[in-house]
Amino acid sequence: MTELSTYKLYFLQGTGDFILKELLEKFPDVEVESKGRKKILFRSKDKDINTFRNLYSPVQIENENGTVLNLSRREWRKAYVPAGINPSLAYILCMVADLSEEDIVYDPFCGAGVIPITALKYFNVKRVICSDISGKAIEKSEINFNTAGINKGKYRSFRSDIKDVALNKKNVEKIISNLPFGIRVGKHSNNIEIYKSLEVSANRLLRTRGKLVLLTQEKKLLREVFSKENWNVKSVLRVDEGGLLPEVFVIKRQNK
Repeated sequence: MTELSTYKLYFLQGTGDFILKELLEKFPDVEVESKGRKKILFRSKDKDINTFRNLYSPVQIENENGTVLNLSRREWRKAYVPAGINPSLAYILCMVADLSEEDIVYDPFCGAGVIPITALKYFNVKRVICSDISGKAIEKSEINFNTAGINKGKYRSFRSDIKDVALNKKNVEKIISNLPFGIRVGKHSNNIEIYKSLEVSANRLLRTRGKLVLLTQEKKLLREVFSKENWNVKSVLRVDEGGLLPEVFVIKRQNK
């Protein structure tokens, strides 16, 4: 009888269902023993911890000998921006978006490009578009795109305020973004106009059955801006991230 090795998967509190989904899809033969608020305990016939390096939604894995791998670290992530998204959480946002290889994805607050690169590299979407009000952020995203080996024909990045985004075609399937929280970076008063401009852009750019997947701490503001008359707004996940409790929202047009 084959002796099984025991592993612990650590994740951001609130994301356990997604971690379990990825684990069982990629390693259907593992035996899950327990799932807690921040940890999954499982057993596997694989004795090499490196076997599990292609798990991208957890933050760490530990074997029974105490060896730990940082699963949220990305080799291509060489440049950073303040309040940038955890790559593991970026992967989960893409899972929530249910991406397909035919999707065109737009991130209007792309920072250093973690979400767009994740969508391309791990979900093989058709193309990504990313913008940010910060020129430095766009420069850093270019560094990460290049390090990730992303073909220039697969993405477009540019500097723009959300209210001035010069995209007109209604050909975006998914808008996925880590929105300004107005806490560590920016202000709540600024977010009011930012979120309103995002709603206008989404109405203009999203295909009829397209959707937004948004991470934000500004829950009340988001619901106010994306009105019940025009949009269906659903919170699908609350994450404990560094003491903050942002939520992941899925937003679709009404009756779509």
